[in-house]
Amino acid sequence: MVSPRLRHAFLLPALSAFLVGTVTPYALAQGTGWTIFGGPKNTKELRAFLDSGQPGQQDRYYLEVPRQPISVSEYYITYPEYYKGSFDVDRIEVRTPRNPKRNFKVGEALWDKESRQLRITVVDPIPADTVVEIVLSNVRNPRTGAMFFFNLSVLSPGDIPLPRPVGTWVITLS
Repeated sequence: MVSPRLRHAFLLPALSAFLVGTVTPYALAQGTGWTIFGGPKNTKELRAFLDSGQPGQQDRYYLEVPRQPISVSEYYITYPEYYKGSFDVDRIEVRTPRNPKRNFKVGEALWDKESRQLRITVVDPIPADTVVEIVLSNVRNPRTGAMFFFNLSVLSPGDIPLPRPVGTWVITLS
């Protein structure tokens, strides 16, 4: 016969291992997670969510932009040379994440494939201290899975035309 103390000593670790093993895969699929090795250097890691995250699939990227101390009129997103996906510039939205129905009208969205840059201009500048979310719909993910660093810079209206770096989204396809 096993004593109750000994039973609890084995039951608690077994239950903990079961919970960690079943909950962790779902929790990691919900966001950027933790980047232990190979994260962005000397920059802030931004939050990003993907609908699919599967190589070679149609996808939607939700790229969160933190509060800025300045108003913003343009967003510049650069991506690495080895990212071989495609973007639909007609399906780009800029909105507030807490109220997805509050969209900021996109004036122009340009994709420069040679310089690997998306430039998104909003009609009315986004006020300072506003958290926004850039939604890239109808994205075709690259055929191979990898970790991609998407860098964000912003431009303020009437500012010196020099984009200010904000941070990096780590997009992982697997």
